[in-house]
Amino acid sequence: MALTIRKAQESDAELICELSKKTFIETFASVNTEEDMKKYIQENFTIEEVRRELNNADSLFFIAYSDEEAAAYMKLNVGTAQTEAQGEESMELQRIYVLKAHKGKHIGSQLIQVAEDEVAKREFSYLWLGVWEHNEAALGFYTHLGFKRFSEHIFTLGEDAQTDFLLRKQIHK
Repeated sequence: MALTIRKAQESDAELICELSKKTFIETFASVNTEEDMKKYIQENFTIEEVRRELNNADSLFFIAYSDEEAAAYMKLNVGTAQTEAQGEESMELQRIYVLKAHKGKHIGSQLIQVAEDEVAKREFSYLWLGVWEHNEAALGFYTHLGFKRFSEHIFTLGEDAQTDFLLRKQIHK
């Protein structure tokens, strides 16, 4: 398997939109209502919204290709683009979405390395993220990579208020 990761551009909006919808449904449809899923997707994964996010100077997107097939993407936020203020010394990993067919290929850990490299390049201290309290696979993945829980917040999926654990990893002192 040949894996390549590149920074996304505005012309990638449709691809990111499709990856978002597909991976979100694969991961969360079985444990959420159809109505909540539909509402969240309609509000967050439109072409217009993805373009707006791609054009935000405080957000970075990376797309991972496995044997030239788009397999995953990651969204990083700094400054005011962060979904929750964590200080100027931190970067948020808002999304890391891997298609089910490509899980187990270590794409997620390689995307995390790209994120850590971005944190180090900017001489920030932390990489942080929110993960649903019931997403045991993701919690195990991040804990294995050295992330530690430091707080929690409410994430609203459609009409459902869910608890996300906030995790962070110190990258640079």
